[in-house]
Amino acid sequence: MTIKIDGFEKFVSMGKDNADAFAKSGAIAVKAFEEIAKAQQALIAENVKKADAAVKALFSVKSPAEFADLQGKLARETLESAIADGRKLAELSTSALTAAAEPIQARFAALTKVAA
Repeated sequence: MTIKIDGFEKFVSMGKDNADAFAKSGAIAVKAFEEIAKAQQALIAENVKKADAAVKALFSVKSPAEFADLQGKLARETLESAIADGRKLAELSTSALTAAAEPIQARFAALTKVAA
């Protein structure tokens, strides 16, 4: 004997679609976090090289005036680099969140059409 409940199959299908959307969103988020981590690692490696070069340059100065000029130049470059690096990471993060939210937003839109 089978019991058929009206709408049950549709309810199960919607639940499966919702679960699929969340799984897809999670997979996108994991990949995005990996990309962000790689970008951070590359920025750290580049900044270590820059810091090494800066220390070598500071140890090679011949006068206090040259030291002050170089220190000002390095400070300005470091600040500009930090701003650019922060902007790059913010763009990656925003892109990641947008991409991860898309499957869930699509499901929400589909569910609101069904409910209407």
